[in-house]
Amino acid sequence: MSNVEILAPAGSLDGLYASFQMGADAVYVGTSRFGARAFAKNPSVDELKEALVYAHMHDKKIYLTVNTLLSDRELENDLFPLIAPLYEAGLDACIVQDLGVLSFLHENFPQMDLHASTQMTILSGDEAELYRNYGVTRFVPARECTIEEIRAMRAQTDLEIEVFVHGALCYCYSGQCLMSEEIGDRSGNRGMCAQPCRLPFTSAYGNGHLFSTKDMCTLVHIPELVDAGIDSFKIEGRMKKKEYSAYLSSLYRHYVDVYESEGKETFQALVQNKESRLWKDIRRSKDIYNRGGFCAGYLFETDKKNIMYPKKNGHFGTCVGTVLKASKGQAVFRVKEALHYQDILEFRLEDDTKAYEYTVKNEAAPGDVVTCNVKRGSTIFKGQKVYRTKNAALLSWIDEKIETIDDKISLKGKMTAKIGKPIALKLQGLSHEVTVFGEPLQRAVNRPVTKDEIEKRIRKMGNTNYKLTDFSITLEEDSFVPMGEIAKLKREALAAFEREAVSGRSVGEQKPHKKKELLVWQNASILKVSTMEQLRTAVETDENDVWIELPLALFAKEEDEVIKLLQNRPVILSFPRIMKAGAEEKWRTLINRLFVGAVVINSHRALLVAKKRFKDCPWIAAEIFYHENERAKEVLAEFGICQAIKRGYGRKEVMVTKGCLKRTLDRCDGKRERILVSGGKGDKFYVVNNCDFCYNTIYTKNGEKKPEFDKPAWHHFTWETADEMRKVLKTWNLL
Repeated sequence: MSNVEILAPAGSLDGLYASFQMGADAVYVGTSRFGARAFAKNPSVDELKEALVYAHMHDKKIYLTVNTLLSDRELENDLFPLIAPLYEAGLDACIVQDLGVLSFLHENFPQMDLHASTQMTILSGDEAELYRNYGVTRFVPARECTIEEIRAMRAQTDLEIEVFVHGALCYCYSGQCLMSEEIGDRSGNRGMCAQPCRLPFTSAYGNGHLFSTKDMCTLVHIPELVDAGIDSFKIEGRMKKKEYSAYLSSLYRHYVDVYESEGKETFQALVQNKESRLWKDIRRSKDIYNRGGFCAGYLFETDKKNIMYPKKNGHFGTCVGTVLKASKGQAVFRVKEALHYQDILEFRLEDDTKAYEYTVKNEAAPGDVVTCNVKRGSTIFKGQKVYRTKNAALLSWIDEKIETIDDKISLKGKMTAKIGKPIALKLQGLSHEVTVFGEPLQRAVNRPVTKDEIEKRIRKMGNTNYKLTDFSITLEEDSFVPMGEIAKLKREALAAFEREAVSGRSVGEQKPHKKKELLVWQNASILKVSTMEQLRTAVETDENDVWIELPLALFAKEEDEVIKLLQNRPVILSFPRIMKAGAEEKWRTLINRLFVGAVVINSHRALLVAKKRFKDCPWIAAEIFYHENERAKEVLAEFGICQAIKRGYGRKEVMVTKGCLKRTLDRCDGKRERILVSGGKGDKFYVVNNCDFCYNTIYTKNGEKKPEFDKPAWHHFTWETADEMRKVLKTWNLL
């Protein structure tokens, strides 16, 4: 049996069963609340309980998504009654983002595995290890990690590693995105992402779907993925149809098995032969769904531009033909992929927008020339590409495959029947065995019972989940048993087998929340500065009222001037939000010369650095290091982290991305730049690149906020001039 789990999305109950039937070893699914896909057709708790029975009878697993941020009320009042019945039914794991949820579930459901969601933005094995004591047994690294980084994680930890191998890519690091909340008041961290990043944007250097990524497909990279030590191959797509998850489950299961059974040489032969089944299956998977074609994701792509497709959003389809001739009301095109009845085709303009949609009436083979009627006024021209957006035959084949799969559980049976002793029926299957006993076997008064009669009744399984593949019986001669007794014995044996195979757990009452002491930053307001001009302005404030946050990556090149300006004034250090292990060594000399009064914890890496190098000063949680509820704040306190103070003035950071807008627009020059982008509804954002760490930050255009004077606030300055900054400081009574 393979050590690699194929983990499929289940956006509906049908999708859950279909994925299992087509090869998935596990599914991840939401229910009525608290999942990151609130608009999927999530099954109810009762439906999931039934699904858990099915899954465990077939040696499969179900993971529940609880990967959103919860309020105190939701956490203390609503989460336990949601999870408890599923826990008792044997729920295999919960996928979690919120530190408070993590703590709550570990305390109340200690036997259940917890998986750290990709929403936690974990970038290394030692970062994941921070949460082992909170019940984490598996983590999902950020999708931006490379295969080399995944290999390093395997060397750092024995926690299970689950990696996205197929499907949509977010433009922003998962869990770090606030764009949907900013544009449409639908927070991705509450499961309601409206995907505004897929919309068209304009800029001075180019327009289009500037933040829209291609879908990822890594079928050709299965050897590298398996050899990296990944435990679970995760397919994205809970908002997709059941055919999507079912088909992709079958493909990844098949090709992992091919590699593990036949080796690298055989697999590479498939990769090198463009006419192999592997490449045909990849083309079919494009028919199911793709955006702008496929890429290999950040796991394998070395050029970020290959990950983006700014011309078109939505299902891209596959190119199936080229127009040979166009006339009024007609188009003639040559077919390069087989067409089927009810396929849907699109004639596209050069910018990939749809010129005309056509439903296929007759089948056509590669090389055939097809003539079709088109709506008058449609832009059809010689050389135009024709794309298929629905492969009707493929969808029908998948549906038929799902319907005809025999997923009944094979059992072996053995009956022992001796006169005067209880009849014994043993059932064996999966890794389980049960024996039940009936009434004593009677001596026959008239006609004795036969082995064939008993076996015929035992083999009738009806609408159960079982089939009897082997049966033996030891029956004493001249004996009798009513067939009703045999049927009853069979029912009892099947019920006992199901109880054995689907062993649940018991849970008591919800444990009361014993509140713990929190750590709070109470020293002063904080000014985060981004330029030397702002630093010169910041030092004009009273250090008793204001502390300066110094982002190390922005000031390392002006080390001497920074030290001269600060004159031993205590500062708060902050590291880049996306930082790999050892990166802090770049600023060792600057750090050693500064009076470090506190450290901002804006990532798991920052926490590890603080634990190692800054044990003697306060640590302050950044707003993005989510702590929305009291339990999350308690987890921070257990690590020694103060909760964030209230945000004051500043532009909101709505995204931090590995994708680079300058690279997408062919402006990659290694220089820091601020690019204004505008959405169709007037939404405006600034995109700023950080080439030293190869990521972009996207800010809201404006940073105004009404002053509040009753408590310290955290002010974020980005590119304000000295005069603009002084105006803000005076408004807040800080200058």
